[in-house]
Amino acid sequence: MKKIVVITGILLFPLFLKAQIAFNTVVPLRPVVAGTSFQVQYIIEGAEVVDDFKPPVFENFRIITGPNIYNTTSASVTGQNRISNIVYTLEAIKPGKFEILGAKATVNNRSYQSNNVFLIVISENEAIQIAKKENDNSISNYFLRPGEDPYKKIKENLFLKVQVDKKTCYAGESVLATFKLYSCLESKSDIVKNPGFYGFSVFDMINLSDKEVFAEKINGKLFDVHTIRKVQLFPLQAGIFTIDPMEIRNRVEFSRTAVSRKTEQEIAEGMFGNTDEPENTSDVYYETAISTEPVTINVTPTPAKNKPVDFNGAAGRFFIAASLLKDDLAKNEEGMLEVTISGTGNFIQLTAPSINWPEGIDAFEPTVKDNFDKSISPLTGTRIFRFPFVCSLRGQHSVPPIQFNYFDIDSNSYKTISTNTVKFDVSEEQRVNPVETKSKTSIAEANKTSSRIAAGIVIGFVLLVLIYWFGKRKDTVSRVNDELFERPDADEILQPATELIETVDNQFYSSLYHSIWKYLAENFKLEGSEMNRNKLIYAVEQKGLSKEIIDKLEMILSECETGQFTNASPLQDRNSLLQSAKEVINAVELNLL
Repeated sequence: MKKIVVITGILLFPLFLKAQIAFNTVVPLRPVVAGTSFQVQYIIEGAEVVDDFKPPVFENFRIITGPNIYNTTSASVTGQNRISNIVYTLEAIKPGKFEILGAKATVNNRSYQSNNVFLIVISENEAIQIAKKENDNSISNYFLRPGEDPYKKIKENLFLKVQVDKKTCYAGESVLATFKLYSCLESKSDIVKNPGFYGFSVFDMINLSDKEVFAEKINGKLFDVHTIRKVQLFPLQAGIFTIDPMEIRNRVEFSRTAVSRKTEQEIAEGMFGNTDEPENTSDVYYETAISTEPVTINVTPTPAKNKPVDFNGAAGRFFIAASLLKDDLAKNEEGMLEVTISGTGNFIQLTAPSINWPEGIDAFEPTVKDNFDKSISPLTGTRIFRFPFVCSLRGQHSVPPIQFNYFDIDSNSYKTISTNTVKFDVSEEQRVNPVETKSKTSIAEANKTSSRIAAGIVIGFVLLVLIYWFGKRKDTVSRVNDELFERPDADEILQPATELIETVDNQFYSSLYHSIWKYLAENFKLEGSEMNRNKLIYAVEQKGLSKEIIDKLEMILSECETGQFTNASPLQDRNSLLQSAKEVINAVELNLL
């Protein structure tokens, strides 16, 4: 039986972090205009599979499209957090204040309902009046009046800022730095220089690919704010360090005629390889360069008073636990000790704790596994050190408490925490289980030699088989590949859906949907924010699959989404849909050879 040793603090920490199902209704915060479309989003977080989804009746609104389903995963302290976003595009029919009811969903045989929300719908005339009151400069920002200084206008309407949450800190303490571009112009921006973070360890939270954009009002004017980069910085030592400027080159477009146009901002790296030409003779371009100011961070050393001799620079608040994957071992059988450090602080600088191994044990260098929540500052999560070991002496053995010292930022004092004693038994039975990690002392050189000889024989035999089959059956490479590498076929991949084909509920569509998504995500290396349909179709196109297969894949996903989340009848029967899925998988398998 696996024995887990924890201290009181670590017992509470996982409970705090335990994933919960969250189900929310999201609508635009600003009023929408009657006759125009907008989106209602039903967001389910923490559910691996949504068994059933029922939207409300959208009274006073007309459905334009939907449901469109977007599934993503994000890293969290407890692992990968599944997010399902079910989106409806509606059209507001008339002005007024309307309630949009929550949707219902079933997850793991438990029912959930999202919150009800209110939406204000205004007339077109009201929208015009509000735009004037809020100084919406959609015309004046894009329109360059005669005699108006374009560079002055750019300076007032396009600028770059860096924000830090502190300028004085201890060595090892987190500093949050955010780089933002503020714009209410029609422009393209090229990042020509990213800042240097000399003297810091860096943990990225948000970058350009995350496309985080929000609105912020400054002196009565509404700006689009683009988060270009957001990082946590951990100073490696005491001293005065500088965050270098970020530099951006901009190309701003103006019109010399008073046209109404919503201005847009585009940001990239290496954007200006080609020179854009004005769309018409009334359009003009101006280029400028902007940058952030350098920021100085004063890093003070942690106090010398009461500093532990073995203090390794950890700053924050931590818990520690130790456990064995197996506490009954044979002589020379590989064991595994896991030491888990959880909490908040400079994890990326943490080194493996020192362990006083008892006599008769050969220990090896640990592997490290991290699990961090990139949305939280200071950095929060776990770092797990896995120590392989072997023991040559029978009997009961104990690994004494493992100590860990850190500097508590909140109390400005040093803390020492430790695990409990970890015990395990070693029997007389001999079992050699080689460890891949380099050992401090070799385990039986003769065994190594024998293993190498045996491995050489096996490898030679496999090579002969490969040569034979390759020479004899060049026209059946696909089947040989399957036999050698044991790739599952389409029937095996879709077996769960096949077993549900006769059911009357939507479980068949849910199973088919998740089976084909899992298969494609694994083979096209999609994870996290890339787990959406646009990224998938792009990946399939890049692999060179035919348009027929791509269209068939999109049809399968749409039919499954319709079957899962609406009461509408899918266009294809289940047998045809299953056969189409097999054709897609077979085409992908051939492409991967």
